[in-house]
Amino acid sequence: MEAIFSKANENVKFIKSLNEKKFRNKNKAFYLEGVKVVNEILDKEEAIDIMFIAYSKSILLATNGGEELLERLSNLKNIKTLEFEEKIFEYMTDTVNPQGVLAVIKMPEYNLKDILAGYNKNIVVLDKVQDLGNIGTIVRSCNAFDVEMIVCTLGTADVYSPKTLRSTMGAILNTKVIYLDNISELNLLKENGYSIVTTSLQGTENLNILSENKKFAFVMGNEANGVSDEIVNMSDLLVKIPMTDKIESLNVGVATSIILYEQYKKTSR
Repeated sequence: MEAIFSKANENVKFIKSLNEKKFRNKNKAFYLEGVKVVNEILDKEEAIDIMFIAYSKSILLATNGGEELLERLSNLKNIKTLEFEEKIFEYMTDTVNPQGVLAVIKMPEYNLKDILAGYNKNIVVLDKVQDLGNIGTIVRSCNAFDVEMIVCTLGTADVYSPKTLRSTMGAILNTKVIYLDNISELNLLKENGYSIVTTSLQGTENLNILSENKKFAFVMGNEANGVSDEIVNMSDLLVKIPMTDKIESLNVGVATSIILYEQYKKTSR
C-alpha cells in the first residue's frame, strides 16, 4: 500500500474536518487515537461501527507497542486501513505528539425512551457542563463506578471532541451518551422509576440518604452556575457533599467521582 502524502486527499480532508464539532455532527463520525485505544477498538470490533483505521508506519514504529499493532493491522480482513505519510498524519490530528494511529468511528445514536425500557443502572445527567477535561474525567469515573449512560442537556460541551476523547483514555467505548433536545425529556427517567438526584449548594440531604435499592439519575451542573432551576424543580432529592467551610464548592469532575463512588460502595458490597 502506498502512503497518502497530499493534504488534498479526500480522506485527509475528512479526518481533519472531524476536529470540528459541526463536521462531526454532519458526518456522524469521530476518531479515537493511540495504540492502546485502537487495540481496544479492534478487540470490540463487532460492537463498534468502525469506518476505517488510519496510520503512519514511521510514527508507529517509533511508538511503544506500535510494531505489534502494525502487524495486527496488516492481518485485518474486514476493516479498511489507510497509510499516511508522517507529516500528513501529524497535520490531520490535533495531538502534539501523535502515536501514529487512529480509528474513525460512526457516532452511535441512541433513543432514551427505548433504552430506558428495562434499564436498571444508575445514570449521570450533565446540565450545561462546559469544560472538556471535566467531561473526560466524568466519563472515566462512570466507567470506574458502573455507570454506562450519560445524558446531556443542550449547552453541554461535545463529548466527541478530540480533547475530551483523549482524556477518557478509551472509556468512551463503554459509555452511551445521549444529548437531549429539551429538558422535559428528563421526565422519561421518572416514568421509568428513576429518582432525580441533583447536586446543589442549597441541598439539605447528604449522600447517606441514597439507597442501594433505587435507580438514580445524578445531575451535575455547569461549572459557574450549577444546575438549572428547571431541573432543580423536577428533582426528587437535592444533595450536598459534606466538606469543610474552607471551600465553597468542588470541581464538577471531582464531585461526580465522589458521588458515584459513594453509591458504588453501597451496591458492590
